[in-house]
Amino acid sequence: VVYGTNITILPALFNQPPAPEDLLMDVYEPVGDTETNRPVFMFFHSGNFLPQFVNQGTQGTRQDSVVVEMCERFARMGYVAIAMDHRLGWNPGAASQQERTTQLIQAAYRGVQDSRTAVRFLRKSVAEEGNPFGVDAEKIAMGGDGTGGYITMATSTISSYDDIVFDDNGDPILKFWFDTNGDGSLTPVVIEAIHGNPDGTTDTPLCMANHVGYSSEFHFSMNMGGAMGDLNWLDEGDMPMVSFHCPHDPFAPYGTSVVVVPTTGDPVIEASGSYAVHTEINGYETNNNAVFAEIGLDDPAVALGNEGMDGLYPVLNNYADDGTPLEPGDSSPWQWWDYNYVAAVDAASGTDIAATQLALNPTMGPDEALFWIDQIQDYLAPRMAVALGAVDLGPGCNDENACNYNALATSNDGSCQYAEEGYDCDGNSLIVAGCMDVIACNYSGEANEDDGSCDYNSSSTIVTGAGETWLVGLTLTGTENEPFAADCEANGGVNPNVALSGSFPGTGEGDAMHFENITDLTGGLLADLVPLASLADISFCGDIIRFVNPATGGIAILTESDGVWMTPLAILGPSALWVAPMSAFNPGCGDPSACGFTDFCDLSVACDYTDTDGDSVLDCQEVIGCQDSSADNYDENATDAGDCNYNGCMDSNAQNYEPEANVDDGSCTYLVSFRVNMSNETVAAAGVHIAGDFQGWDAGATDVPYVGYGVHEVVIQLQQGTYEYKYINGDAWGMDESVGDCGNDGNRVITVSGNTVTSGECFNSCDQCPGCTDPTFAEYNPFSASADGYCITPLVMGCTYEDADNYDASATTDDGSCEFGAGGSCPGDLNGDGQVGTPDLLEFLSSFGTDCE
Repeated sequence: VVYGTNITILPALFNQPPAPEDLLMDVYEPVGDTETNRPVFMFFHSGNFLPQFVNQGTQGTRQDSVVVEMCERFARMGYVAIAMDHRLGWNPGAASQQERTTQLIQAAYRGVQDSRTAVRFLRKSVAEEGNPFGVDAEKIAMGGDGTGGYITMATSTISSYDDIVFDDNGDPILKFWFDTNGDGSLTPVVIEAIHGNPDGTTDTPLCMANHVGYSSEFHFSMNMGGAMGDLNWLDEGDMPMVSFHCPHDPFAPYGTSVVVVPTTGDPVIEASGSYAVHTEINGYETNNNAVFAEIGLDDPAVALGNEGMDGLYPVLNNYADDGTPLEPGDSSPWQWWDYNYVAAVDAASGTDIAATQLALNPTMGPDEALFWIDQIQDYLAPRMAVALGAVDLGPGCNDENACNYNALATSNDGSCQYAEEGYDCDGNSLIVAGCMDVIACNYSGEANEDDGSCDYNSSSTIVTGAGETWLVGLTLTGTENEPFAADCEANGGVNPNVALSGSFPGTGEGDAMHFENITDLTGGLLADLVPLASLADISFCGDIIRFVNPATGGIAILTESDGVWMTPLAILGPSALWVAPMSAFNPGCGDPSACGFTDFCDLSVACDYTDTDGDSVLDCQEVIGCQDSSADNYDENATDAGDCNYNGCMDSNAQNYEPEANVDDGSCTYLVSFRVNMSNETVAAAGVHIAGDFQGWDAGATDVPYVGYGVHEVVIQLQQGTYEYKYINGDAWGMDESVGDCGNDGNRVITVSGNTVTSGECFNSCDQCPGCTDPTFAEYNPFSASADGYCITPLVMGCTYEDADNYDASATTDDGSCEFGAGGSCPGDLNGDGQVGTPDLLEFLSSFGTDCE
């Protein structure tokens, strides 16, 4: 049924402009009932104001299982029950909280407009269309699940536009305003001229007026897991309200806190949940829910901890004795959905919605959901009927155990009827045989007698058994062992070497699977995991693994990715649990300290730890090298001794010979005698100098002293190699020689490979100076080259000492042949032996310094 048309911004998510959208509802009526004045129960679905699956969830339509179930139940009770659609659209992934807040408030505002449009539609159908749905327009109740609960809370409390953005004192509620220009000027997140009034009866760019002239009033509100945008919306005298809420709800606060986007975990806006709302209601002088107590209704929720606030029903789903929720992610246990259908959607779209949502509510299913809907119906029905004035109060059966129990009976009139023992009120046997273990693959929530049929291994794809080795581990990110995670967890995997190995030897028929034959591959790092893994009941059902935490009794669902099953939530500190067959990992070596390392994420089956010499260094990591720190090739990383190099000069004839050197480094230096014959030159007053590349070509720096025979010589110590040089007759350039074929570009060239003496070439020439090379001539010059005409004066050998007995006046060169007789006159011959020698000197010295007086 189309109950109105209005502008939706949902196309904006797909880069399209806003457009008109028909608003639809499904009407549930009692079959065969001809009553034309029935109370109305309108119910809004959840879904985070986004389409189903786009919201990364399984809910989001008026055909959600909980919506259909609630409508069918209340239709059977005599209500016209209506499953409502409402406009969707906002961006939970917006970059800033301000954007998310603005868009979510605007989405909720559209929901308020749609709910009031539906109320007016019903009134119009009564007034103008002959009441086709048989409703009593003055007995309208409104309820919702999740997002629908947000809508009903807002619709039942907002009285005007100003009520949304101003508090009870007329001051702005700042969270509903934002600074548009950053200058302190505030703009409301909802602008009536753009978005329309709260009733949706004005035409604006984003609102189309529907059913103008009819009242939007209704008379009772209920919500399941909803919250109110601000407590200022609530006033004394507002309609009665009933709320069902999990105190541990991680998304919609139970008290006053920040709403979290379920799909992203991002904060949106502070809101007040059921506990905060009912605390406010109970603080009024006249309690808005006073009608419940006035007629004497018992409040079973007191035992659940509602602190005497009638209308608040704490949903304690799967709590431990100490008050800890065993399924902290399950805040809507009344919801259920078809796992196979959602898994098929995942397969087609590449999402992981089924696994994620099942991990939040591992016991999800019709059995659990219907149990909670039973509780909701039992608590809601009498309160809604009283608030609407849909029943008459009076005597009746007030025994809850009776088949005809009337919660509104003011006294017992003896009319109670009871079922036969062992049967229900409809005559059905109360004994339902089946599997009663919630982790079994064939668990039946209806069973109240276990028949031993539980099957814990119904998977055709997961291989177990004593011969199949499995690994069990914990994620390491966020723990003290995080370095062992390496890059494995960053890439969505796990490190298989930080795990327990074992097997699941059982068949799963009648008994849960257990992890046995456990070995800690870490040598004790996972000691805390051993009792958890060994005691846990486990089942393999289809493509999921169910796990009962023996420490808490909580059930965890492990879903598969790349051959590894993992819990989406932490179960031990910050760590999630993972299990995988050993065959899921690449064999290799994951230990970087071992020989044969391949990758951190490889299973270590080929690591080599051989240490042949027992020095605690693996063979592949041994470094052979010189361990003498004084050696030139010393290796500080060497683990085994190798050859040491001692660089230096190895030529014993060199000036810098190093006896310990075993590597000749070319550093040997030698004495080089540079000789130049200046016989054909007039030597300059500044003397002779030498310049070369061995002294920087400085013309006046290196003097070449005269040594005789016209030759100048200087000894220079040079390292082996080839050098260029030249002589300078003086001490400045311009006075230098230039040689031809024997040199290089006018320079002389010498190669030094040992102690060297040049041949004493003639200045400015490649050759020696010509001269007499015969030592028997007076002109003899040992540094000259033989040439004719230079030997002129022959030498005459003999005694040239005139006092000698054999003096030869013709001798030109003394040959040491002089003789002195006994009577000869030889002043120096003190001992009279005819010769002047050492004995004469010794005799003189022996008398030296004697006083002769």
